[in-house]
Amino acid sequence: MMSDVYHPGELAVQMLAGEQFAAEQNGAGIRPSLFKGAILYLQIQSLIVGSTMGDDGKVWCSFLTGEPGFIDVSAETEMTVTARPAASDPLLRNLQYHPEIGLLAIDFNRRIRLRINGKGSFDGDRRLEVTTEQVYGNCPKFIQRRSLQPSGGFHRTQRTADRSRVISPNQQEWISKADTFFIGSVSSEGNMDASHRGGLPGFVTVANDRSLLIPDYFGNSMFNTLGNIYSNPAAGLLFIDFNGGHSLHLSGRAEIIWDHEQVSRFPGAERLIRYEIDDVLQIENDTPILWEFHEYSPVNPLLEER
Repeated sequence: MMSDVYHPGELAVQMLAGEQFAAEQNGAGIRPSLFKGAILYLQIQSLIVGSTMGDDGKVWCSFLTGEPGFIDVSAETEMTVTARPAASDPLLRNLQYHPEIGLLAIDFNRRIRLRINGKGSFDGDRRLEVTTEQVYGNCPKFIQRRSLQPSGGFHRTQRTADRSRVISPNQQEWISKADTFFIGSVSSEGNMDASHRGGLPGFVTVANDRSLLIPDYFGNSMFNTLGNIYSNPAAGLLFIDFNGGHSLHLSGRAEIIWDHEQVSRFPGAERLIRYEIDDVLQIENDTPILWEFHEYSPVNPLLEER
């Protein structure tokens, strides 16, 4: 039964972490279709994160926004997201080459997240049509409470886009102050996944202009992201500026670090992810999209000077 839910990379990491039994229990909740609770949840969301892969094998993480109702479910395995990606976002282009997509619908205010993996395509450039293959919820850990403010608008219109191979000093500061980011990964079979990571500001360490160190805290023991990284290091990171909806996209390679001495420098970490940056894309919005901050997650580990 396990082979029907998990791919070899996930199974390997579960065994290395000693969490195979817990993962099996959680994996029982994975379904191929959208159940009633998921449908009702999606109908009131205004943000969805997507992970895709380009023809060069690079993974990118993107996001789409819209007024509640912009995600519509037409059948148990069919959903539509009516939103246009930012002009420079690789989402539309990647799906033309590789239809696999990993989606994460996250409600920061209620600390709820739903993962949807399947195949996607754009009808024109305004409607993302998705056929689901895996649907399941995740625990509320490490989600900072925020609420999207309608006064700022719901739709992204790109003003500028800057590309580079390294993160600038301003981008390094952005990352070092972040309390939330998203990670896109791909399995050895080419299946995409999008996931959330959170912690107190400073939980992501900028090692240099092409390298990050990220603590991996105890979660739901399913190891979707780590299992993918174990099999295929290609990964994309997304940092959202919650004071304007601007976005910082990184594409690169991730490696799991198990060494106890290194991990022990990061309180609460079970292991580390070393992330090497290959490409950087920063997109600035023409009009702001605003989230009001309410509180940090009560389970965020405290940080220490390193």
